[in-house]
This record gives sequence, C-alpha cells and structure tokens, in this order.
Amino acid sequence: MAQQRRKKLGVKREKIYNLDHEHLLSGLLRCPVCGAAMYGNINRKKKPDGTIYKDHFYYACKHRMRVDGHKCDYHRQWNQTIINGAVEEVIERLVSNPEFEKALCEKINTRVSTEGLEEEFAVFKKQLNQLVMAKRKLASQMDTLDVTDRHYDKKYQDMQNRLYDFYDEIEIVEEQIAELQSRIANIKEEKISGENVYLFLHYYGTMYKEFTDAEKKRFLNTFIESIEIFKEEQPDGRLLKCIDFKFPVFYDGDENVTHICWDSETTVETVALLQRTVSTTKFALSGK
Repeated sequence: MAQQRRKKLGVKREKIYNLDHEHLLSGLLRCPVCGAAMYGNINRKKKPDGTIYKDHFYYACKHRMRVDGHKCDYHRQWNQTIINGAVEEVIERLVSNPEFEKALCEKINTRVSTEGLEEEFAVFKKQLNQLVMAKRKLASQMDTLDVTDRHYDKKYQDMQNRLYDFYDEIEIVEEQIAELQSRIANIKEEKISGENVYLFLHYYGTMYKEFTDAEKKRFLNTFIESIEIFKEEQPDGRLLKCIDFKFPVFYDGDENVTHICWDSETTVETVALLQRTVSTTKFALSGK
C-alpha cells in the first residue's frame, strides 16, 4: 500500500542510513530454485534505547511464481559480504593469472574493424546518389514531353511507372544504408564498452578497492551477466555454481570464455574451493 501511494504521488523513498552502501550483486544473482533474480535487502533492528543495531545486508529471492504456477519456496538469505567476497575473489584470481594478463593486453590493443561494413556502406551510398540523380533526370524529361505528341499518354505512363520503380529502389537502398549505419554504430559502441571493461580488469587489483559501492556495482553489472549459486553451502565450502560474463575472459587455457561453472565436483578441469575466513570468503583455484 505504501509503495503504491509513493508511486501515485511520485515520491521516491530516499536512503537515510548507510548512504554509501549498494547491493552489488542485486539482480545478478539467480535463485537456485526458481531461477529468478535475487535482490538485496537489509535487516535493521532497534535497540531498547531507540538506537540502531549494525545493519545486516543480504540477498534473497522475492518468491515469484514459478512456471508450474507455484510460489518459490526458497527462503535462504545470503550474507552479502560472503557472496560479494566470493565473486570478487573469482575476478581477482582470474586477473592474477599471467596468461589472463597477456590475453587481456591483446584484447585491449585489438581494434574491432568495421572496414568491411564501411566499404559496403560507401557502395550503397553511391548507388543511392545514382538513383536519386536518375529519378530527377526522369522527372525533368517528363516535364519536357510534348503534349501534342500522339503517344504522349503512353510515354508519360511509361515514365510514371519508371519513376515509381525509382522510388521503390531508393527506399530499399535507404533501408540497407540505415541497417549498415546501425550495425557499425553497435560494433563501435560494443568495442568501447568492451575495452573499458578490459582496461578496468587490467588494473583491477589496484583500482577496485578504491571504488565506491556505486562504482563497484556499475562495473559488476557491465561485466557480469548472471551468477548462479547452490541452495546451500557445499561440504567443501563452495557457494558459487556458475558465472556468465558479458565479455570473453581467459580461463583454463581458453581466451574466449563467457561461462564458468563449478557445478560438478568430478570435473577434470578446474576445481574451485571456497575457504571461509572471519571477514570474507577466499576463492582459491586449484587445478586437478
């Protein structure tokens, strides 16, 4: 009711506590039961004297309806410090790999070429100019037809039909040009976004700790597509199940990996071990 009232009145609820805190992985985490996004929440309690205890932040599923029509019954609330630490440690381990560093530098220096598309764009642009000039010439010829010519009507109709054809051809070429312009712009924009992420990863060890929560959240949302977790902490301490990245990373000898999964304990690739410490979760990678 309160949310509906705020929405109706256009009043936004402003933060008054922990102004610098952000739920870093809110919307990126996936519920292990229903697969919906998990969101950040806060547990705030007052002391008998009216002052506030230290806030506790956690991620939880909003219990949306599943495909079968039943409401999600996953009630586990994950401490944000633990989950955030696990994900951040994964990234730290990735970027600390010398091979990752090498592949990263190559990606930063690689130019995404739009040369082929731009050449195609130039061809279509030239074709458009030719069609426009031909249309204008035909229109001029129509204006100079001799109305006393006994074939005037037929000639005029033939020219009119040809003029309509020109309009159709021009429309097709203009659509092709617009599509090419959009593709070129998207490639350049993706290149800029990708290079920003790779450049940040290059300096991850020194930059990330200096970032505000808002900056950390912006980076994580740019770099990560989604994160799957187990229902419960595994016997060996694992919490993270899979991570999908928006940009390729170097992992296990492959420099174009966008999906890393630790679901199987019997995998012959890389085994991920989570080692809990007092304040955070250390994510140690060891090869089998």
